[in-house]
Amino acid sequence: MVRRTLNLIILCFFFCAVYLINLPNLQAISGGVKVSPLSRKRPLVIAIVPKSLDNPVFVDAKETAELAARKQNVQLEWVAPFKVDPDAQVKVVEGLIWRKVDGIAISCSDPEKMRKVIARAVAANIKVATIDADCPDSKRIFYCGTDNYKAGYACGEAMVRIVAQKGLENQVLPTAILTGGITAHNLNERIRGFKEAAAGKIKLKYTATLACDDDTATGAKVVESYIKGHPETRAFYFSGGWAFFGPTESMPLYKKWCDNGGLAVSMDTFYPVIQAAQEGFAQVLVGQDFRKMGEYTVNYLVCAIKGLPVPNQYIDTGLEIADHSNFGQLLKQKKPWEMK
Repeated sequence: MVRRTLNLIILCFFFCAVYLINLPNLQAISGGVKVSPLSRKRPLVIAIVPKSLDNPVFVDAKETAELAARKQNVQLEWVAPFKVDPDAQVKVVEGLIWRKVDGIAISCSDPEKMRKVIARAVAANIKVATIDADCPDSKRIFYCGTDNYKAGYACGEAMVRIVAQKGLENQVLPTAILTGGITAHNLNERIRGFKEAAAGKIKLKYTATLACDDDTATGAKVVESYIKGHPETRAFYFSGGWAFFGPTESMPLYKKWCDNGGLAVSMDTFYPVIQAAQEGFAQVLVGQDFRKMGEYTVNYLVCAIKGLPVPNQYIDTGLEIADHSNFGQLLKQKKPWEMK
């Protein structure tokens, strides 16, 4: 009898202990207390969603984002459609909302399609930022990346200088533009900046805006095809360096066009783009700092999740200007790409 009573007392103490240990969780379920992300045992989960997985421009951002995540003890996921596909990108983000990750950073292929899904993520208490390509007028906390209008404007100023140096200010110059996705806000801002910088200073006649959906092979093919059909083209603006990511041997018509006096300015100062420019494929390049994008995005998204202040809604990662005076120096500082 005494033993039975003792067993009952021990059992009661056990259930009381279990109840007290789980009291915060029970209160959280009932809405009494919200559990802070800092009080749980599993690491924070952050997902970065680039426009596509086949675009090598994000290699540097991925590397620094992973390093920042390790330092912050954060689990980082890198998820996206393989090719640029705005609808598929929306579905990727919807999947992350369903899984209740803690933070998402998106390089938006189509802001119009992404705006509503960002609102749904925020309503689900997920912290959302944008990286590389913004989604204006959305509920994202901050954008981390290039001031794309400023980058395009710098490209336009470079074209004005080149035209002036050639003594062609008074000539009408048929001009083509290569972009990635037609709906991408970052690329459209670059084109807007380029046109406004050149307006009234030189006579560029815009004859075509070509799209390659951020694809290297498509970019080279589109440019080759356009030059073949429009040899009268005098200038080219590349809002991204996709056409130059692969071997320059794939663009013989464009190379001949350059050798015959074609004028070209391009975004991006990645290793293969500088190599192509050194061979005469562009006179000036304007680059972005993807390493800063990856690092800053992870660090500030963690701050937002933990309730710490983020310095600004727009985190500028700066620009890099390259021309024949520093192509060689920049190649020594950058890593070659292994294109497969």
